[in-house]
Amino acid sequence: MKEATFSISLIRNSVQYAAAVHGIDTNRLCAAVGIDPRLLTMPDSYVSGETSLALWHEIVKQTGDSDIGLHMGEKFNLSVIGIVGYVLFNCQTFGQVLDKLSRYMCLFSQGVSMHYTVSRGQVLCEWEIVNHLKNYLVEEPRQPIEVSFSTLLTAAKTLTGKSLCPYEVWFQYPRPDNISEHQRIFEAPVYFSQSKNRLVFDATCLEWSVISANLKLLSAFEQHAQAMLSNLSQENTYSYQVVREITHNLKGEVPSIELIARNLTISVRNLQRELQSEGTSYQQILDNTRKELALRYLKKPDTSIHDVAFILGFSEPSAFHRAFKRWTGQTPKAYFSS
Repeated sequence: MKEATFSISLIRNSVQYAAAVHGIDTNRLCAAVGIDPRLLTMPDSYVSGETSLALWHEIVKQTGDSDIGLHMGEKFNLSVIGIVGYVLFNCQTFGQVLDKLSRYMCLFSQGVSMHYTVSRGQVLCEWEIVNHLKNYLVEEPRQPIEVSFSTLLTAAKTLTGKSLCPYEVWFQYPRPDNISEHQRIFEAPVYFSQSKNRLVFDATCLEWSVISANLKLLSAFEQHAQAMLSNLSQENTYSYQVVREITHNLKGEVPSIELIARNLTISVRNLQRELQSEGTSYQQILDNTRKELALRYLKKPDTSIHDVAFILGFSEPSAFHRAFKRWTGQTPKAYFSS
């Protein structure tokens, strides 16, 4: 399963924040998580989710600030996200800012997607953890989600000169011991262990004018962003797209290749040919995807083997046990106790 990656610009921003605000030694911090400091000067580079997670852990450890994501978002400069930031600076309205951010977020973070809807005069702005990739956010979303939420408030103030005041703030993960900083920053009811990561605010903000709006510059920057998006899309092979579709449809029964082909608007025969040209097959991808999902689900303490077997489309737990032993050489119990 392909892994979500993150722009080195986000990593550099985190490292520089820790150094500037907390006096953390940059080289020591990078060494602790295995990052070559020279990589920080290569703006087109990306790092794995594993590296990004390790950095969050180390920054919290070295600074002692468990709310580091919230605080980093308060200081976030949109130029950090490169071309996407320049697109946002030149939008006409805050609604357009949200549209462009949703569209181009994957250029700097493939681990989370953002979208919003408008209902009864309110904007429901949601950050969805991407689960068709191997993604560390699935298990540890707190810091990246909190920096995203805090950054949106900062961006609104920077771009429009107005304060975005949420009605409600939702987080999917459990409540931390101390939420005083959440309450200070959002000044709204904050709920944890929710079904979504969501900010709720008044829809009138969508019409707020962006101070630095420039249609000509927006067009120029967006052409570049679109070209980058096209290049990124070309990297998404049929293997990757099949993994994504299987993950989305694997909910109690195994999706057929006919269903996947239909969702990808390609014939079954042509899909088989494309996968063969990439050195794989539908059955191999299905098997590997079930394996990766099984390992991910079983890491959660409250998940039973019976539930995982059902979700992954096995007829009975014994069939899942046999498959798991074929994948790992061990039973699920032995694997996670070793």
